[in-house]
Amino acid sequence: MNVLVLGATGLLGQAVMASLNAKGFRPLGVARSGADLTLDITNQLALLRLLTRVEADAVINCAACVDLAACEDDPDMAYRVNGQPASALAAWSDQTGNRYIQISTDHYFDGDVPVRNDEQAIVGLVNAYAASKFAGEAMAREVENALIVRTNICGARKGFGRWVLDSLREAAPMSLYTDYFTSTMHVEDCADVVADLLRTKANGVLNVASRDVASKADFVRAVARAMKVEPGPVVHTSVSQLSPRRARSCGLDVSRAEALLARDMPTLEETAQRLVAEDTRCATLTNSKSATALSA
Repeated sequence: MNVLVLGATGLLGQAVMASLNAKGFRPLGVARSGADLTLDITNQLALLRLLTRVEADAVINCAACVDLAACEDDPDMAYRVNGQPASALAAWSDQTGNRYIQISTDHYFDGDVPVRNDEQAIVGLVNAYAASKFAGEAMAREVENALIVRTNICGARKGFGRWVLDSLREAAPMSLYTDYFTSTMHVEDCADVVADLLRTKANGVLNVASRDVASKADFVRAVARAMKVEPGPVVHTSVSQLSPRRARSCGLDVSRAEALLARDMPTLEETAQRLVAEDTRCATLTNSKSATALSA
């Protein structure tokens, strides 16, 4: 199966490319630079031309702007990156009958309690990022062969996972949120599930995440246990102090995914262990502050 992967150089895109290769698919990566094919996903005409030119049996859209502040400052940009491409992808899937997987977000559920939101939970759009991602979902929902994957990922190469690993290793002071709950899973586990979902006929919305719901403070403590270290000075704080406003109760119910794939999703402890194991595999340069800055 030939699979076009949009956003192939991002954190999830790289992991999806690796998983597809390992599982016998034939992935073709697409990104603004550094991939098999070069494309600015905000250029709708170029995207449509690419879809008609490349003989793909499936498309996985991992491309996104996840910078909440940048999305809030420029909602039009957020829509062009996170929402608008889904219209072309949905049209392609509808016309060809081929598989289309849209990677979405968990950033839809407000409150300050560790609940598991299922696929039918009422969505709240608390910022421009959430609105732009939900716009993409709305377009993908119109297509029979489209699957929308809601998830929350971490990895050792960049982002929150990289910060947690570096901060714990250096025993640096950390401000930890006690009222921001997610079901974060390791990026490689997420990529493996996404690759396996290509062989199913699942459509609509599907939660793909850890089976546990934990605060960001709980997540950091789990990584510290996996590293066998004690955190440095810790200050517990509230995500309500941040701007733009965050959705806070972002736990996901993964029972549908577990039933569909006949396997358990990873626990919080397993996710922490996977993050530490990935970090151990990284080269020394990748762990350096300079390399981390370059990959951010």
